[in-house]
Amino acid sequence: MAFAPETGVFLGRQSELARLQEAMRKRQSLLIWGAPDSGKSTVVTRAISQMPERIVRRCIRATGNGSPQEILRGIAEGLSDDPLFKAKFRADTGYGASFPHWVRQQSSLRLRGLLYRAAGAGEYWIFLEDLAPMTHMLVRIVKELMINRETPIYAIAPGWTYEELGHGAQLFWNDRLRLQVGALPIASAKELVEWSIQRFGLSQLDLDGFREDILEFSGMLPGAILRMCAAASDSRYQFGGRIKTKLLHVDYLMKHCRGMMQPGAPSRATQSYGFDRS
Repeated sequence: MAFAPETGVFLGRQSELARLQEAMRKRQSLLIWGAPDSGKSTVVTRAISQMPERIVRRCIRATGNGSPQEILRGIAEGLSDDPLFKAKFRADTGYGASFPHWVRQQSSLRLRGLLYRAAGAGEYWIFLEDLAPMTHMLVRIVKELMINRETPIYAIAPGWTYEELGHGAQLFWNDRLRLQVGALPIASAKELVEWSIQRFGLSQLDLDGFREDILEFSGMLPGAILRMCAAASDSRYQFGGRIKTKLLHVDYLMKHCRGMMQPGAPSRATQSYGFDRS
């Protein structure tokens, strides 16, 4: 059974949500970091959706994983309604081509110039998702936007060290500039497990020990809880009416083990069922 990330459930992230929205209102750049399946993109999506419409329309989401030119193109493709970009697109093509196709034909130098002018003339909020270690060139572009064009950048990455951010680590050098999205509070994690049991039709199975195993093996990361509970509905993980949670865990780690080893991922010592996180 495929994992559906958009479940509509949002638990235990009120403080992270509030901090991100405050940063957006103040137009302050922020690094949003945490292990895969911690729900970083979900927090971003929820934060944007609850902002005033004038802000929602000016939020640009682009991949942060690729060459500087690819990332520039991704940002530019989100500016199809910007007056400057629209004028240049119309002058070059007369609307005889698609906007993304036109963007792909532009040089990095021209795209940078247009982006800097558009950012300086309007108010945008730029989100770079799945950010890979940043090169010197990408850092120069981001610094120009953040500092000289006063355009906040929200970087979504697995960590904040040089290993995860490359030269971008210098941009988010203290805790005021970083927002960690870690394990859920235990009450929220338990609630999500119960919601998932109902959502994926597991209640008819023998769940003795299942809840405890899911909380431990998931590290109380919401995406991990959802993925493992979704997979548990597959008959391959069932035997005699019970769920083979160890096999479930092994298969999950084979797909996501690199992310679970990122800095900030919960250690085995803090993953146990009932751990006091107060």
